[in-house]
Amino acid sequence: MNKTFSRFTYISFIILFIVIAPILIFYALGYRYNWTNRNIEKNGALYVKSYPSGAEIYVDSQKIKPKTPTQVVEISSGKYDILIKKDKYVPWTKKLEIRSGETTFAEDIVLFLENREKTVLSAGGTDWMINKQKNQYCYLDEENNLNITNLEQDKAILAFKFDKKYTLVDWSPNNAEILINFESSYYLFNLDQKTLRKLNIIGPDKIIWDNNDPSLIWYQKNSNIYRHYTNSLETTDKAIDQKLIFTDFDLAGDYLLALTNNGRNYQFQKIKKNTFEITDSIENLNQGTLKAWQANDNLSIFALGAGLYIKKTDLNQVVIPHTIADIHDDRILFTNGYETSLYNFKEDWSTLIDRSSQVVTDVLWHPNGSYFLSESAEQTYITEIDGRDKRNNINILSNPLKKLYLFNKKGDKLFILTPEENFYLTIQE
Repeated sequence: MNKTFSRFTYISFIILFIVIAPILIFYALGYRYNWTNRNIEKNGALYVKSYPSGAEIYVDSQKIKPKTPTQVVEISSGKYDILIKKDKYVPWTKKLEIRSGETTFAEDIVLFLENREKTVLSAGGTDWMINKQKNQYCYLDEENNLNITNLEQDKAILAFKFDKKYTLVDWSPNNAEILINFESSYYLFNLDQKTLRKLNIIGPDKIIWDNNDPSLIWYQKNSNIYRHYTNSLETTDKAIDQKLIFTDFDLAGDYLLALTNNGRNYQFQKIKKNTFEITDSIENLNQGTLKAWQANDNLSIFALGAGLYIKKTDLNQVVIPHTIADIHDDRILFTNGYETSLYNFKEDWSTLIDRSSQVVTDVLWHPNGSYFLSESAEQTYITEIDGRDKRNNINILSNPLKKLYLFNKKGDKLFILTPEENFYLTIQE
């Protein structure tokens, strides 16, 4: 009896081991029975990262113990309501799909303050200008005071009081001087010495500072383009062959981008600034105002009238109808007035982000490249790019009557200039 029982017990344990061992191994590898799908499958995971960190995570209303950033494992495949929340911040919500054996990422989550403190820096103005590094802006108020706001120092200073109503034209790349205009004359105002020096340039059609050289100014007059060194009384030679008739130009990187006319039609010319060599061109264009966005050896991005042109060397150009645009890395955010879209010019794909029944009057990238600002119907919004499920969107300001929006480098403050006041909102801590 005992021998038979022992043999039975031994065989039972072997059978039990044969049955249970694979189950335990599969369990250790993350496989579970999915009661919804009625099959055995490997669990998925969710990686969550937020700015600021330390936010609580809820999956289908169930609180997860670790806070952001973290990876939540052992999740059955399916769609889940994800909630990310932190005290004093607007919650982030989205329905995300978890796939078997895969990790779903939500790592570009930005949480914005519910109560965004307003800090007034100075009175407002309308004639404004941003420096080339986009970390300062200046403007003239009604009393001809030159005001300068430093975004990284969160402060505004009264730089000078002019005795005439000058117009702001451009800012030197080293931020030392500002080019201003009165009637047909142009002057350099030195911010440190508080001195005004008249340039030997009369009545140009267009005049801009070089991107990199603080002593070099380019200007257009009588359909020609000239270079003028600010430390010299003489104007240097024309930029390029006089046979070209220039109707507009701009600068980007090491290139001069120009719109020319040969008597029959308009052309785009991409010209090396140091050698005046034409490296790329586009024929049969319409006349319009030209604005350079970006240029390097293989790429030109510029606006001409209502068209945004992306031209790669030896390839046909892409033309995007737009009213306002902004660039971040390889992506262009643009609107045609009612639709806001995203175009990746490196990978050549586009996607519609938002439709509005009201005219969109401004768009601007947040510095992290995952959110953008837009203005329509006197309302200002910050919206995320991630199009899975819904795009989280907050109304950050009402009726701003703005003239200028600009984020600081960190993206935790939004500076706003209106005709009435110059201020910033703290949108993160």
